[in-house]
Amino acid sequence: MCRRLWCFFCSCLVERTKLHSGLWRMRKQLFVTAIAIATAAGPVAAQGFGNGVGYIGGGLSYGEVVETRAPDSNVSYMPFYLEGQYAFPFLDMGYLGAEGYFGYADWDTSQTDFDPDNPEREVRVGLHYSHVVTPALRIGAFGAYSRTALVTDDLQREPYETIYGGLEAQYFFGDDFMLFGQAGVGNTFEFPPDQSSDDHEGFRDARFVRAGVTWFPLDSTAITFEYENASADSFLNGGDDSGDFSSFGLSGETVLPTDVPLEITYFARRDFYEISVGDVDLSDLTVGIGVRFLFGADTPRESWQNGRLLTAPRLPARSVDWLEALD
Repeated sequence: MCRRLWCFFCSCLVERTKLHSGLWRMRKQLFVTAIAIATAAGPVAAQGFGNGVGYIGGGLSYGEVVETRAPDSNVSYMPFYLEGQYAFPFLDMGYLGAEGYFGYADWDTSQTDFDPDNPEREVRVGLHYSHVVTPALRIGAFGAYSRTALVTDDLQREPYETIYGGLEAQYFFGDDFMLFGQAGVGNTFEFPPDQSSDDHEGFRDARFVRAGVTWFPLDSTAITFEYENASADSFLNGGDDSGDFSSFGLSGETVLPTDVPLEITYFARRDFYEISVGDVDLSDLTVGIGVRFLFGADTPRESWQNGRLLTAPRLPARSVDWLEALD
């Protein structure tokens, strides 16, 4: 049964990479179907349900951005970030928690293709509730807020603010695998003052989906592959241009041999941003490494099984980060 579920999930993940905004209904049906099958499978792994669990950490990464607009541009940057999450048991069979993320990009403004419309700062915060349906399955809901600022911050480049949220699920296959998914909608609600009431841009009339699998090859290590897709019907030029965004990520965390639950984190990610007219798209490749201190658990596997929550999807916020560069 586990092998059939795994094959079903992987096939859904591959198909999603081919979808665009017009196939949102199909994405939603696949997400709901996966949850239904997981529920029918019954309990597989035991979870702790006691004290709070979470982490705090930070890291440094390297990014390379390529924009396909004549003439093509290629620039690099060095972002660093701080992150944290905490969840605690709520009512009889639930977890309630919050997360936070702050990122700052250090740009070399002397680069030939540097654009002052590139993003510099990003803040994301989220709230989650997850209900334990079975020892192997959790289903919940979340809401998130993001605020984006550009390198050149003047009256025409005031930060964009976006809210988004939806449903999420985690399913554990024994002690070795965790499947997860999220789907929802979002909207940018705060804009630079140079935009008229009829010319708003951003992650508007938008939706997103995220799916992935985490593998626990050792007690000390977790490896995650994930895919995200998002689309906005009113992304640019007063809503005339739509946007389509996707992301592939491979990440991991490994506990260090210390007396405290300190771990290293590492990731590689490729994001793609495309607008509907003008044959313009942008890709962002980032690799990074960081450190993280765990609360309420000694290993990544224990942390996830004891109630760690998913983070909010990145693309709703990151798409707005690159909006002005694509304009």
